[in-house]
Amino acid sequence: MGAAGWSGQVWIGRDWWGFEGVGGESRAHGHLCAQVVAGLDAPVRVEAQHGIIEAWAVVIPPGARHRLLDADGSMRAIYPRPLGRLARRWGVARWSGVTAAPDAWRPLLASGRLAEMVDAEAALGEATAIDPRLKQVLDELGGDLGLADLAAQVGLSTARLRALAQAELGAPLAHWRLWLRLETALLRLRAGEGLAIAAAEAGFADQSHLNRAMGRFLGITPLTVARLLNPLPR
Repeated sequence: MGAAGWSGQVWIGRDWWGFEGVGGESRAHGHLCAQVVAGLDAPVRVEAQHGIIEAWAVVIPPGARHRLLDADGSMRAIYPRPLGRLARRWGVARWSGVTAAPDAWRPLLASGRLAEMVDAEAALGEATAIDPRLKQVLDELGGDLGLADLAAQVGLSTARLRALAQAELGAPLAHWRLWLRLETALLRLRAGEGLAIAAAEAGFADQSHLNRAMGRFLGITPLTVARLLNPLPR
């Protein structure tokens, strides 16, 4: 998505990011993060590989090529953290294509207490048991240790750790690490740091690396997201 025309607000929840407002221009694209987009005033329309889906809310799996079409009024978009509790609760790894969201999600996505309700939904993902070795690695993945060192800490080879993550979570550990670095960079930007400094503090090689990572995950630029970073009104 391009930066032009974006207005509204972005917030970071415990296990997800969200946007509420009017989206900017959208070209066909795919990104590493799953997305759920809901219309607040009218149905949303998403052009995907097999045609246009029009519904009150649409789910978009990671990597699925899509384009948001013009819609009346505002929208909400939820981006679950890769490998996170909300992604596990919603079964993101099993999403097979762009499709209408389950009708049971309507009260959550239309709620006036969205942040509170999505956090509560994410907490239910804790009931999904994962291998304790994998959980320990996820808890420490935001640090400086490489995958080989993390694997050794829990008594696994790097190859076995990667296979375990793919089997249990449906996505590579590298996606989770990159997401955590993006969160760090955006929080630095919101605190007033420049793009280059925020990128370096988050562990990116330079600001171009940060731009590419943000584009791969969300299809927009870090500065667009940072400009819209505000707490969600309760």
